[in-house]
Amino acid sequence: MTAAVQPAHAGCVPWKSAGAVISKNSLVPGNVIYKKVQAKTGGKVISATLCENGNNFVYKIVVLGKKGDVKNLTVDARTGNF
Repeated sequence: MTAAVQPAHAGCVPWKSAGAVISKNSLVPGNVIYKKVQAKTGGKVISATLCENGNNFVYKIVVLGKKGDVKNLTVDARTGNF
C-alpha cells in the first residue's frame, strides 16, 4: 500500500530544514504543530513541509489515520489553526 504524498512545491521547505524560516518569521514551531495535529486527528503525521506564499506561511501536512485513511491538511504557521 502506498500513501498519497504531496510532491514538493515551489516556496516549500522540508520540515527538517524549516528551523531558520520558523525563527526568522516568528512562526509556530514545527514540534508544536506536529503534536497539535496528531492530537486533533488521532492519526500519525507522515509528511510535512513549510510553504511560503508572499508573506503567508502554512504547513502542508499529510496524516495517516487509524483506519489507513490519508488526510492532507493545511495549517496556518502563524496561528496553528487548521
